Amino acid sequence: MRPSWRSMARRTVARACSLGARRRDGLRILTYHRVNDHHPHDRLTVHPTAFAAQMEFLSHSRRPVLPLGDALTAIARGVPLEAGAVALTFDDGYLDNFTDALPILERFRLPASFFVVTGLMDTNRPLDRYRGCCESDRMLTWDQVRRLQDRGHTIGGHGRTHRELALLDEAEAREEAVGCASDLEARLGERPALFCYPRGSENALVRRVVREAGFRGACTVRPGPNSPGTDPLALSRTEVSGDDTLPDFRLKLEGTFDAWHRLVQAGGRSAR
Repeated sequence: MRPSWRSMARRTVARACSLGARRRDGLRILTYHRVNDHHPHDRLTVHPTAFAAQMEFLSHSRRPVLPLGDALTAIARGVPLEAGAVALTFDDGYLDNFTDALPILERFRLPASFFVVTGLMDTNRPLDRYRGCCESDRMLTWDQVRRLQDRGHTIGGHGRTHRELALLDEAEAREEAVGCASDLEARLGERPALFCYPRGSENALVRRVVREAGFRGACTVRPGPNSPGTDPLALSRTEVSGDDTLPDFRLKLEGTFDAWHRLVQAGGRSAR
């Protein structure tokens, strides 16, 4: 994706916001949504060439890339992780996670967690953002979800229908969380441990519902690292965008964009 004036302005502001900020150590969880070459102007779609360059950089860096479940165990116990630790996550469960992202992950032997919307698996009904566009916008099949798990990756929940949980009453939120966990257990043979709040929509009630559904860790959209003692049901993440250059990616690993992301979210312009 060719950088626009807006993305260049974003980088300038992000660097300015980071000046003087104190960098904190902790697990950096990276958020991806899609990897393909069909949506060159979509912020949530990373081109395979760019994704491969990012994964190559990670594999050659001194940063340990950890399964999120393993890292979560250490965080919950207050055990410090190795410096620069990273975990990779994918939201929603699109077909291209299997066809485009997986071969690159396997090339560099990197583990990832895939948060799937269980009510959309095995369908050609993508989320509204891509509805009515392309055949390639299909969701994963359950067979592909099982194959991701069999290849050493983690499958987590992302709700049954991708509804914003904080906008629901308790019974509806519980149906989304418990139903999602039950769907995954029925299809994969084990209760999932990880959850991702759809659109980052959560509050104290939602966190309680998710915990009672059996999830021991859950991801938000708030930026920043995760230090020992972080609430495991309120994990911070760093979104990787389609217009990020490799230098942008490196800066995001360092936390340079955290302040910018907080400003965007405070202004209500964050979209997931």
